[in-house]
Amino acid sequence: MQLRHDIGTFTKQTVGITSQVIQSIRILQFSANELEDFLRDQAERNPLMELVSPQVETARPLNTAADASLRERTPEARTRDASSPRSVDRDPGKAGVGRSGSASGSSQTDDNGIERYLAASVSLREHLLHQAAMAFDAGTEAMIAAELIEALDPTGYLGQSVKSIARRLGTEEERVEAVLKRVQGFEPTGVGARGLAECLELQLREKNRFDPAMATLVENLPLLAKYDLKKLARLCGVSLEDLNEMAAEIRDLDPRPGLKFDTAPTPPALPDVLVHRTEGGGYKVELNSELLPRVLVNRQYHAEITAGKLNAKDKRFVADCMKNATWLARNVDQRARTVLNVATEIVAQQDEFLKHGVEHLKPLNLSDVAETVGVHVSTVCRAISNKHLMTDRGLFDMRFFFANSIGSVDGADDVSSETVRHKIAALVNAETVNSVLSDEAIVNALREDGVDIARRTVAKYRDIMNIPSSLQRRRQKKAEALV
Repeated sequence: MQLRHDIGTFTKQTVGITSQVIQSIRILQFSANELEDFLRDQAERNPLMELVSPQVETARPLNTAADASLRERTPEARTRDASSPRSVDRDPGKAGVGRSGSASGSSQTDDNGIERYLAASVSLREHLLHQAAMAFDAGTEAMIAAELIEALDPTGYLGQSVKSIARRLGTEEERVEAVLKRVQGFEPTGVGARGLAECLELQLREKNRFDPAMATLVENLPLLAKYDLKKLARLCGVSLEDLNEMAAEIRDLDPRPGLKFDTAPTPPALPDVLVHRTEGGGYKVELNSELLPRVLVNRQYHAEITAGKLNAKDKRFVADCMKNATWLARNVDQRARTVLNVATEIVAQQDEFLKHGVEHLKPLNLSDVAETVGVHVSTVCRAISNKHLMTDRGLFDMRFFFANSIGSVDGADDVSSETVRHKIAALVNAETVNSVLSDEAIVNALREDGVDIARRTVAKYRDIMNIPSSLQRRRQKKAEALV
């Protein structure tokens, strides 16, 4: 066999992923809030891009006076502007307000906002440090108290051991323990505890209710969680009626006292797609325009810039800005179309659920929707990520509609796992003291209803829904009957 080098030409097909495609993929899986933050950041970087928020119907004005030369828009100039008064006046959090200093400046000096009339929120750390400043004189104990407060987790529990804190501060454990006892006397009661039992003990002591029987109950909280009331009553030396009263006192306590000072707001889930029932019995699916900012390419400003004399570096900068703004506008529009198409198909597949409720939720997987819409499965996965659908039945995460199928009996249609969980919950809610169902009994009841499911699957679904075992449920119902 002869080996030799040969030069020739041939053609082949390859898939290339450009930066624009990567941007399109990222934008598709963004939530509404993440998309708006991303677009605002891009608008700050690109002078040819205008972002029109739905709340502001007019685009931000052109800053022609401040841009007599292109140098004002080059990266070097923008770096200089970062510390200039003109840049400080800008308010990126104001939708639709652009490079006009007067527009953003007025918003910062406006004293008529509701914030003037709201009390400033105080964090748990600030609240405790304020009490420590009054409880301890400046010195070693004040420093130990501050270190203990810094070691608290958001629930108010001490997240580190006294031994490790003492070693870090170079002092005795007994001294840290003594300071901790004083910190545990701060408001809210229960803060600084090293576990649930100690947290409840602190609150019961404040109420002067920590007697020997209650102390035994706090030491055996796992038995209370299992509703093993007979054993608890025997350990505590009280009757079942007294034990129920003691358990009611425990339930009235706060197991996480620090959370009432958690001021970090949880952003609300907003609907990306709205579904309306039509008079003919169908459904109208539309995007929520109040969440969709518009991306505009400022071609007029681009024409003004390119009409002047530009060097090679400036021409390249302007060309890149124009290309990026155009691609971003296209990708945002493509995202909207994809989300709408996927949502429309979901509504078409789950119309029985929308009409009759969760028992009629159909099994649905990503490939079903992808095939109908004409996109890849991964595209559907990104399109439903962090997106919500508002229907007559409420607000749903779009992933809710993709449920696994459960086999049925007698050749009936398969049902979704969500429907099965709903049926299990309904059976449990209908139980009485004398009719608590075991997992095997639930299996038989579901089979009579046309659902073929294994006992271990029932146990798994119970765990998902935080439904205790039949033994615990029977104990709980007997305890409730005594109240």
